[in-house]
Amino acid sequence: MTIDTMTLRQSNIAKLREGGVYDALIIGGGINGAVSAAALSGKGARVALIDQRDFAGFTSQQSSNLAWGGIKYLESGDYALVRKLCLSRNELIRSYPSRVKEIRFFATIDRGFRFSPFFLWLGTWVYWLFGNGFTQIPRFLAKDRIHREEPLVKTDTAAGGFEYSDAYLHDNDSRFVFQFVRSAMDRGCIAANYVESLGARRDQDLWITRARDTETGEQFEIRSKILINAAGPFVDDHNQLTGEQTEHQHVFSKGIHLIVPRVTPHQRILTFFADDGRLFFVIPMGVRTCIGTTDTQVDSPETVVTDADRDFVLENINKRIALAKPLTREDIIAERCGVRPLVVKRQDQTNGEGSGRDWMQLSRKHEIDVDRARAHLSIFGGKLTDCVNVGNEVSRIVASLGVHLPHAGYRWYGEPHRSVYEEYMHQARLMNLDSYTSPESIEPLSSRLWRRYDQQAFELLAQIREDPRQAEVLIKGTDYLRCEIQLAKRQEMIVTLEDFLRRRSKIALVVQRQQIQHAEGLMEACEILFGEGAQARYQEYFGESRTVTRAQSRHLETDVA
Repeated sequence: MTIDTMTLRQSNIAKLREGGVYDALIIGGGINGAVSAAALSGKGARVALIDQRDFAGFTSQQSSNLAWGGIKYLESGDYALVRKLCLSRNELIRSYPSRVKEIRFFATIDRGFRFSPFFLWLGTWVYWLFGNGFTQIPRFLAKDRIHREEPLVKTDTAAGGFEYSDAYLHDNDSRFVFQFVRSAMDRGCIAANYVESLGARRDQDLWITRARDTETGEQFEIRSKILINAAGPFVDDHNQLTGEQTEHQHVFSKGIHLIVPRVTPHQRILTFFADDGRLFFVIPMGVRTCIGTTDTQVDSPETVVTDADRDFVLENINKRIALAKPLTREDIIAERCGVRPLVVKRQDQTNGEGSGRDWMQLSRKHEIDVDRARAHLSIFGGKLTDCVNVGNEVSRIVASLGVHLPHAGYRWYGEPHRSVYEEYMHQARLMNLDSYTSPESIEPLSSRLWRRYDQQAFELLAQIREDPRQAEVLIKGTDYLRCEIQLAKRQEMIVTLEDFLRRRSKIALVVQRQQIQHAEGLMEACEILFGEGAQARYQEYFGESRTVTRAQSRHLETDVA
């Protein structure tokens, strides 16, 4: 295979094999690893990033899609953390105006709850002040106002409620994570998914990490001055491979979400307290609704959705939302299931922290343990809201370990300057791009392409100018264009069909599996993405061969805006 015929992933693996010494090797391509790579690369370090799965292929694809300041931590007295997270949320809204948007949380409180609605409303003002008044002001909701503004909410047992603001990701969480990986690669990072670390050893002043391409089985070594363990819930496992002893460790909380048909047309998050006392959300997801979550202590990061989980979520929503027909398991379109890696000190865990009510109040803070003698970092905990802080903190630590960052003051995160966006929109208007917007979409094409690709959207404009057929929706019933699939092939390191359907897009989250399987254009998309391997990747995902032709395929009846 020549360099010209290599995929981006194959080219990057070849570069990792070639040797040389990186300033830092990052293990794990979830949110912590992605922002570490983006920050260090942007500041001028020579960085490599590997993940044994796809980028954001584990915990970082299972979130609530929220960027929020952790209002619930006010109850446990974690005021400094709430302040920090609120400011981080504000920075994400400012820095990613097309991707992270303010949204209202519409909360209903039942009679007999441990706090009155009025007291909780006062708490939202404290929360608002912790965020420097950046968002819309809170509102108190009397019972009749709840019924008037959101008639679907059952108010027969309600005492009242309140409304306040936080933020949400317009696209899915894994897409947000990948955009950090893409940013890191644009600034020189050598990143590869499906490359597993088999462990590392310290040899004089270098880390030598044994890596394996999980697609081919080939093994090779990567040399780096610093090793950063950002393996998410597997941080403790990888530290065992390297012989690292740390102050902190993880305990795990399983959370699930169910995606169901749209519950309410209003673009707000309905908020309740579930039967177990934790916050329970009804979150808009385009033409779908995401409901959850659970909070179950588990011993392993490997989890599955059980019937008990499904029943818990469905029972809670049916108790609180008056639908024409109660939601059942048959209404579930997709499921999200993952663990929250909660950070505790080892001595606290030995003394029993992480059990009972104390465990349920553990926060999503992050901690970075540093072994300065061996130039090793372990990143514990964290959440999407805190991602910029993690990237900046990792950069400071790496610099303190002797790595020169020639562009230490570079602002490594955020969408391109407003003038770049305005030039893009001007070109889009000159092309009358929005006239290509498909009926399946709920937003103009120009806005959608910018949100997904920012500067790379210029490349898509050029392709559409040259060949208007590139603006056609390829997978019918979705809003993904032929040129987007081609860009994904070149730039987004897609190895499996799930990588595209579940992480680079959110098709698998909002369209039933059987409908995706028979979508017109899906096989053509597979052929673009995988070439001669299209049939094998299709069969790998669906578990059977394609038995219908494109012409016979029926259109989807849903969209994925």
